[in-house]
Amino acid sequence: MEDPDRLILTIYTGSEYWSFSVYNPEETGSFFYNELNGEKPFDMNGNFNESIFGHAFFSLPFLKVRILNRTSNFTFVPDTFYNDECKEDFIKFLFSDHKGLIMTDSLTTARMKILYLLPENIYSFIKHSFSKPDFIHYSTPFISYFLKKRSMSGSRQIIVNLQENGLDIFCFSRETFLMGNYFPAKNLQEALYYILFTWKQLQLNQLDDYIQIIGNSLYKSELIDQLTLYIQHIRFPSFPSHICFKGIETERIPFELAALTVCEL
Repeated sequence: MEDPDRLILTIYTGSEYWSFSVYNPEETGSFFYNELNGEKPFDMNGNFNESIFGHAFFSLPFLKVRILNRTSNFTFVPDTFYNDECKEDFIKFLFSDHKGLIMTDSLTTARMKILYLLPENIYSFIKHSFSKPDFIHYSTPFISYFLKKRSMSGSRQIIVNLQENGLDIFCFSRETFLMGNYFPAKNLQEALYYILFTWKQLQLNQLDDYIQIIGNSLYKSELIDQLTLYIQHIRFPSFPSHICFKGIETERIPFELAALTVCEL
């Protein structure tokens, strides 16, 4: 590969797969994406290690290496309440199973910290495999992107990011981030419940406020049909026009990965 020192490598780790993307920030349309499905549960010490160590590509001197982590154990703490000494207390209070390293992301646009748990084996492997990698929680680019795209009409919105076995729900009111969480959902009924429950709890207005749906699931079309019975404004955000990945259909790309590219965190 020519000029690897001009490329940004992003590795996306998850419980069921890992993927990587490469692009040149100075060259439009230079994106490449590849995904590797592992055994279930995901075999971190098998497929992941074998792929990294088995390819000289990952040892190239990249301009930057970013590690985007999908983990459902995360929380948000406003900057006014946060200090490094208390982050472990927040995690222990919220998660009974708090195994792993406590990682911190700063989200300056929302004036808050994102605390999340990262398995120690992933952290150790990445630190030994790459020079100065940046660890980023998947919700960070997601929230940053939609805060930049916020509506100036005063309307509030829910962003639903559908996953194979669950969904993310992030809520915004103009320039303000209201809340965000991951909900495990294996079927249409569970997903519909979490979305409508969140809508009701935030007292959103059926005529003025709206919902945006991204991601994929087996019940996506049916979910949209059901939501139209309760919510008038449903939208489907698309990738920025200048982001064009090679090697895979655009709808297969995690939205947060594309958002990370746009936000340049």
